[in-house]
Amino acid sequence: MTSEFPLIEPTWHIAHQTAHTVAAALHSRRVPVADGVGQVLATDVRSLIDLPYDTTSAMDGWAVGGSQGPWRVVDGAALAGHVSQVTLTPKDAVLIATGGVVPSGTFGVIRREFTEVFGDGADSFVRATHESEPFANSHVRPCGDEARRDEILVPAGTRLSPAHTALAAMAGHDTLEVRCAASCEILVLGDEVLRSGIPRSGQVRDAFEPQFAAYAALLGLEVSGFRFIPDTLEATTQALATSSARVVISTGGTAAGPKDFLHTALETVGAQMVIDSIAMRPGHPNLLARRGDQFFVGLPGNPLSASLGGMLTLVRPLACGLLGMELPELTSALTSTSIKAPAHDTRLVPVTSQNRSGTFFVTELPWLNSGMMRGLANADAVAVIPPGGVGEREVVEVLALAW
Repeated sequence: MTSEFPLIEPTWHIAHQTAHTVAAALHSRRVPVADGVGQVLATDVRSLIDLPYDTTSAMDGWAVGGSQGPWRVVDGAALAGHVSQVTLTPKDAVLIATGGVVPSGTFGVIRREFTEVFGDGADSFVRATHESEPFANSHVRPCGDEARRDEILVPAGTRLSPAHTALAAMAGHDTLEVRCAASCEILVLGDEVLRSGIPRSGQVRDAFEPQFAAYAALLGLEVSGFRFIPDTLEATTQALATSSARVVISTGGTAAGPKDFLHTALETVGAQMVIDSIAMRPGHPNLLARRGDQFFVGLPGNPLSASLGGMLTLVRPLACGLLGMELPELTSALTSTSIKAPAHDTRLVPVTSQNRSGTFFVTELPWLNSGMMRGLANADAVAVIPPGGVGEREVVEVLALAW
């Protein structure tokens, strides 16, 4: 297995960055704006209009032409969906609805509950009943107050929320350009893996099927298959050779044990190694390889090692790169107690975080053996502990979870 520059046991930071930069963004497609939620933007969403397009009223009430009343009521109510042809003088008032285009000459809008109408017919008048209104441009939404035409509203690389698609529609968009989904297949290697029921001696209950398909979907990958593969070189090679997914995630077989065949199988199918193990705990024997535009991510067989070393360190940044998204950002916090780490390896530690008067502190959780999941299940973030560990109240980098 060859590569121009295979990384043999890089640092965690280098592996995390490499998994992002090695992936070229996928092609894009155009979808109706209502189908954009959860998709990743391929191009900026710019406002096609001044938003709002007109100067409108923020209240039901009366548009008045001057600061001092009473004001004579004139015909030509300014209702939503209609443009009033009225031009107000300082002593005129016209009925206006929320969203109605403000007539020419308007000084401000008085909300309905702060007005009183008196007189009759052509001699009807409005007066203010509260001293706070009107004031200049009271309850008036200026044209372009939210955005100007061609202003960027949502940048490319953003995963779209319902609020994003609503904003895009308000700005005049019927469709959006989004990244194509990256297909993903997950292969669980190992004869000892039990999919259901109570495991017996020599067996382990599968921890990957219940989490990794959903995990991959959270990262924007489209899971096309989930296969359990026997512990043989032939079966492992066949599984890799027959997968057409853009990202193939496998669990187990990454080390150098008597039944670890992944390296040989990858070489057989013509994959080039990009990363071969990482100087980190847990999850040291992770790997990343590629064959053309197809990526293979080999995760260890232990659940916590696979979740932190593989999914968090390699799959997440790889998915971000394929979707044109930025590398997940590291933030910082203070440790509430000292946290140990090996002398030469970065340690990823599931933590809970607490805001104490504006400063975030993280606390290491128990149950962090590489075969355990209880610590991660109770965590709200992962601390990246440098080799040698840190003391109490030291600054550490923190990576948010994908859920």
